[in-house]
Amino acid sequence: MSLSASLKRRALEIGFDLAGVAPLSAWKDLEFARAWVERGFGGEMRYLENPKRDDPRRILPSARSVVCVGLVYNAPLPYSIEQGQRSRVEPQKSEEESQKLDFKGQKSKSQVQHEPIPNPPFAVSELLDNGQRTKDKGHAGHSPRAWISRYAWGRDYHAIMRAKLEELRATIESLAPGVETRVYVDTGPVVERAFARFSGIGWMGKNTCLINEGKGSWFFIGVILTNLELEPDLPAPDRCGSCTRCLEACPTKALVEPYVMDASRCISYLTIELKGSIPAGLRQGIGANIFGCDVCQDVCPWNGPLSVVGSPSRESHQLSAVSHQPRRVATTELPEFQPMLVQTSRPASTPGSGLATPDSATFSLFNPPLEALASLTEEDFIGVFAHSPIKRVKYRGWLRNLCVAMGNSGDQRFLPWLERACEHQDPVIREHAAWAAAKLTLST
Repeated sequence: MSLSASLKRRALEIGFDLAGVAPLSAWKDLEFARAWVERGFGGEMRYLENPKRDDPRRILPSARSVVCVGLVYNAPLPYSIEQGQRSRVEPQKSEEESQKLDFKGQKSKSQVQHEPIPNPPFAVSELLDNGQRTKDKGHAGHSPRAWISRYAWGRDYHAIMRAKLEELRATIESLAPGVETRVYVDTGPVVERAFARFSGIGWMGKNTCLINEGKGSWFFIGVILTNLELEPDLPAPDRCGSCTRCLEACPTKALVEPYVMDASRCISYLTIELKGSIPAGLRQGIGANIFGCDVCQDVCPWNGPLSVVGSPSRESHQLSAVSHQPRRVATTELPEFQPMLVQTSRPASTPGSGLATPDSATFSLFNPPLEALASLTEEDFIGVFAHSPIKRVKYRGWLRNLCVAMGNSGDQRFLPWLERACEHQDPVIREHAAWAAAKLTLST
């Protein structure tokens, strides 16, 4: 067995789902990445301008090969577009009933004791059977739900991927003493997707995500630069065909053409990477997304049902968006990537207010109640997300994103929270709270 084959087999033994070897000659993709940045599509992500990204030999001068791996993070739960289908059949509240609900969307204790809990907007049994780790049983009344990107439901992938890559690095060093290596997981000046494409573990989709024919696109990428001359794999053929579903579905039209994303319009960029004010014209398109967005992957046929072979039809994929057919796309049972269970059990103060509202809630990060997320104090946020990708947005960005989601919810019960947020010391939070409050007020 060749050294390349041995390393790929070892990568799968360690727990990676995909493994391949790329040569350094991904020059066309690297040139494309540089041109993309120069066109201004990177927004405020200045780290993308690092010239080391143009050639891995600027990082490791002796580099000759790149070992690429993929790790599936797709928890077996519905997609955001599926939740959207369910929200359309949620029972409507009468004006009289709305007045009986407090800001948290719950009845008073006396009412709860004598009245049945309202039907949840989706089948609780379906979610629990699919691994939802929550104790609220879906009974959030009519409280609007938020969406957190699938990759951020569990623990921070950087640490998980890094630990596995270090195991693989140890194998390389044991097989080739004196070898030089560098390990990267989305944190260094390496265009991982370019080399991953040349390694054969996936092709670059029109939504700019790497797609694997057998696994779908829900996987993290990691690379090891090495000075070993390893036998490279062949690039995976592009199987997007004539499909443009991702371009059509993007809520903010960030996919300006096939294979080209204007990150400055992408919901993931707007809710995570952008540190200042979100452009007013893009806020409505953000919808209920408070950390990232999954739409362009949700609608991808390669993330569709198991029953479809080859290039799925539009009709079959639309069916999968409102049902729970078995999927062809790979899922994971790794506990690290299942939705985190969040519990708050002490008074939570609202932004810009010295008042405390007693609250005790347990909820999952899968499609969580928006009001529950809004109850987290800064101390809660830091503690809850200490080992989560969500910590990247910081509490300031968290509040900003909550304001936008509240404004898009159409639920005026958020007005008291937003009015208090209008007095926050941070001008960005004040601005977004005022926008949201005005939007809800005008919706009457």
